[in-house]
Amino acid sequence: MEQLGEPLNVKQAAKLIGCSGWTLRNRLLRLPNGPPFFRSAEGGKLIFYHDQVIRWILQRQYQQKGGNNPKPQRPL
Repeated sequence: MEQLGEPLNVKQAAKLIGCSGWTLRNRLLRLPNGPPFFRSAEGGKLIFYHDQVIRWILQRQYQQKGGNNPKPQRPL
């Protein structure tokens, strides 16, 4: 489980992302590239994994910044 991290429920994952459980379930999970999760059964509870969620957050931040922004120039 090293690559996944500890299992989280919806409330814990939402807190890690910085949103409410409602926003996580009703907005973020509907995105094509929403946070990764595991559903125990059809209609079952959602399980998120800490390290996967962190990687998802970092990937979104990288994409929002353009992905290949040059380093800022130092003032002379």
